[in-house]
Amino acid sequence: MFRRFVLLIATVSLILTNYSCHEADSQRVAVNWWDSLQKVEADSLALAPLVRELQYLLSKNSIDPTTTSYLIIDDTEDNPVVLAEYRSNQLLIPASVQKILVTAAALEILGDKAKKDVYRCNLQSHNGLANKLLKDIGKKVYGSRTYSNGIRAVLNFWEKKGVDMTGVQMADGSGRRYDNFLTARQLVDILSYQTTAPTFGTFYSSLPLAGISGTLRNTLKGTIAEGKIRAKTGTLAAVKTLTGYASTVSGRKLIFAIIVNNYTCRNSTLKKYMDRVLVEMIKL
Repeated sequence: MFRRFVLLIATVSLILTNYSCHEADSQRVAVNWWDSLQKVEADSLALAPLVRELQYLLSKNSIDPTTTSYLIIDDTEDNPVVLAEYRSNQLLIPASVQKILVTAAALEILGDKAKKDVYRCNLQSHNGLANKLLKDIGKKVYGSRTYSNGIRAVLNFWEKKGVDMTGVQMADGSGRRYDNFLTARQLVDILSYQTTAPTFGTFYSSLPLAGISGTLRNTLKGTIAEGKIRAKTGTLAAVKTLTGYASTVSGRKLIFAIIVNNYTCRNSTLKKYMDRVLVEMIKL
């Protein structure tokens, strides 16, 4: 209970000082007005079940909507389309999904020698390897294996790739600390960049596969979503997160991030709520 109180105070404090109020841009398509209108109507109907599950998640008494965020985009075409969004620019505690900042950067900065560590780190959510990679990056870029050098190098790496890292706080590489903060938008932007990176194949295969491997091996097993989601999980006391890629039954390629802070229900209960969202994503 004390840890949850500390978590709440830290989150509220950061929101008050760093909250960014700009909204994610949505795509505007206007080749033909009628065709565009039909597409919007069709998408609205298709999205309704997913929207209901997201609203159901936010409506639960055990979920704090002021410290919950999500962003789901359709990345099938060249210009991503926002399908669902809630407080996507709010800085929240990410838990272990923070590892994607480190592992994705490590593949480009450190090269082939990082592949084995990245695979184990993401698949098993290995905290020690995440911190090792962070310090290895610091050594490579700034000549000294320290957390501070690694953090500076990782943040600079993503800024150079065009990701707005405003407000991000990194205290380690693993996401195990409560003084790490980032947004759902930043996670999605990083995963979106990765789809065009030369290291994407290695990075993608390192992510757990729903119902089959790693930290997702027991998630969504026997459902329509089994084998269709690759994602990084994150769990701390009162923190649960998930971010990754989804391949829908109709062939859409989605990128998503869900961050929930300060929940009071059991981990297993929140997982059920989130699983329902994932299943509806796959049905699109």
